Amino acid sequence: MKRFIAVALVAATALAACGEDDAVSESDVESAVDDAGAAVTDVTEELDASAADLETTLRDNGLDSLAGIVEQVDVADVVDTETFTFFAPNDDAFTTLTAEQTADLLTDPSQIVETLRNHTLDTTVTAEDLTSLEQVSTRAGETLDVTVDGDTVTVGDVTVVTTDIEVGDGVIHVVDGFLIP
Repeated sequence: MKRFIAVALVAATALAACGEDDAVSESDVESAVDDAGAAVTDVTEELDASAADLETTLRDNGLDSLAGIVEQVDVADVVDTETFTFFAPNDDAFTTLTAEQTADLLTDPSQIVETLRNHTLDTTVTAEDLTSLEQVSTRAGETLDVTVDGDTVTVGDVTVVTTDIEVGDGVIHVVDGFLIP
């Protein structure tokens, strides 16, 4: 859907540039569509790079369990914007899951995507920004309370333990548990 909108916007812009009094030729339309296709390809490549960067960055920061789960799905289903915030459960967080939750998470790709979307925001929220918020809305549609108590920041019912790990135009904050509704 986003690709269609991008193509339509670029085509409309190109056609508008022809002026109201000018006739729009088939060549103008084809050129506008070609330009729109190139723009969509550029955006898609940037999103694919962000997805690859996410897995690599997780591994580089010792989040191997989560990186292993992330590699099982198309990250574009989780992060489909260039800017994002990802609350990454640390390896210890996996020990807090019940056997049933672990089985569901590891065997069902749609459950993986939904769980990861519940850890993702559509905008980049730095640690400093996070401390001034009362709530955040996840890509899964959940609203999570943000609580600040001294140096401790809690999102939902998990504590942020590491902040501001840059990944592309996004940011990762490591948390000590899973954000499961």
